[in-house]
Parts: sequence; C-alpha cells; structure tokens
Amino acid sequence: MARKKKCEDCPVSEAWLTSWADMMSLLLVFFMVLYAMANTDLKNFAEVAASLRAAFNSLGTAQTSIIGTSHGGATAPSTTTSAPLFFQTLPPRQRDFNRVSTELAVLAQQLDVGGEIDVNLTLEGMIISLSNELAFKPGSTELRPEAKVVLDQVADFLRNSDNKIRVEGNTDDIPPNDPRYPTNWDLSVARAVAIVRYLSEEDGIAPNRLTAAGNGEFNPVVPNTDPKSRAKNRRADLVIIYPNGTKRFSLSVPGIELPPIPGKDDTTPTTEPAPTAQPENGQ
Repeated sequence: MARKKKCEDCPVSEAWLTSWADMMSLLLVFFMVLYAMANTDLKNFAEVAASLRAAFNSLGTAQTSIIGTSHGGATAPSTTTSAPLFFQTLPPRQRDFNRVSTELAVLAQQLDVGGEIDVNLTLEGMIISLSNELAFKPGSTELRPEAKVVLDQVADFLRNSDNKIRVEGNTDDIPPNDPRYPTNWDLSVARAVAIVRYLSEEDGIAPNRLTAAGNGEFNPVVPNTDPKSRAKNRRADLVIIYPNGTKRFSLSVPGIELPPIPGKDDTTPTTEPAPTAQPENGQ
C-alpha cells in the first residue's frame, strides 16, 4: 500500500499549544506553592491563605475564621522570610481580620483550645467569639486562665487602634440555676461586664471605648435543639466596631434642593438688609 504524501500547502494545526500552555501554568503554580511552603512558618502561611481568600472572595460579605480546629502543641515561629504578599494593599478592616485570625490561631495551638475561638468579619466590624467553655467556669462569671491569656492577646491589638469595643454575653435557652442570676439576661450581662472590667482594669483599655451588653438566649447562632448546639450558643462576643464614616453617598438630584442636615451649620449666604438712609438736618 502506497504511503500518503505530505501536503506541503496544508495549514499546520496549533491546537496543541493550548494544552501545553495550560500544563506549563499548572506546573508554575505547583512549584510556587512548594516554594512558599518551604519558606514560611505557620503564621506566614496563614497570612498567605487569608490574603488569597480576600483576593478571590468578595470583601463586602461576611467572612469567618474558625481558630485552631485541630488540637496540637505549640509551633514556634521561624525566622525565615515569607513569600511576597499583597497583605498591605488590603483595606484596614481586612488587614486587621487577617492579623487577628493569624495570631489567635497560633495562640489556640499553644493553649490547646482548638475550636473554642471564632473570628468573623461583618459589615459592622470584626467579632471575636470565645466559647463559654473557654471563657468561664460552669455557672460562674469568673474568667478562666486561658481566657485571660486570649484577652491579653486581643488587648495588644486593641491598644494600637481607637475602635469602640462592645462585649456581648450570650447564653442558651436553659434558665440559670443560681439565685444571683434569675434570668439569662442577668447572667449574660454579668459575664460581659467581667470581660469589660478585665480589659479595662488589667489590660489598660480605655473605659470610654468599652460597652457591656447581654443578649440572654435571644441571639443564638444555631437553634437550641441539642446539647452541642446549646454549647455553641453559650459564648462571649467581642465586637470591634469599624465606623463607616468614610462611606458617603451623594443624594443630590439636579433641580431638587435637599433640606439641611439637622445639627449642621447652615452655610447658605444670607443678604443683610441695606441700612436705612438717615434724613438730613432740616428735612
């Protein structure tokens, strides 16, 4: 059988270039990940993960970081240089979220309190949630030693900012069995006050930045249907408030004059009446 002759004028297909380029891109990303893992410690790796998450997710939606979901010993930070990050280009709220999540993740491993600390980013600000098992002794408002260590770490961050902090106590739907706290309102407020007093009296946070509030059983994160759900609802939330004063919207419409904002000085120029001419003598 005669062999088929090659066509000199037939166009050469370059479809293989697409597959080749995809393979080269995947290999490049693979070796970049290997390089980053070989030249970073736990803290820097968490910063990389948080930065990538911020890049590929919308910053306007709520974000959650569950701190220390696995139990383990302490991991000492290394002195190696981290891979280049775009951490400093993130908005201040996102940078603080990444920093606090990273530092508390390392601290949770050192204290072996995996899964007892959550950090959430909402439209109002950043919420650091401490489980009741970590924060307080059963049926008490006395802070555990581990909770004091966590609060000291949070206070180190708060000293470098002037944000307001609202501490909220939350309980499950079971009434307390203590005559000092007849309702969950009383118990949740007392626990919030205990945290506020510790931050102010022991960590030196300005009292005018702190507010204590109690939600009782009326702000659950999950329905109180079983003991595991109730344990998740028993928590203390530290809400670090980020003011939205920089986000202003224009309401001016051509042809429509809006009323002045109450409390603002009216800067509209006014025309003073002309002085009345005095008559000359003898008239």
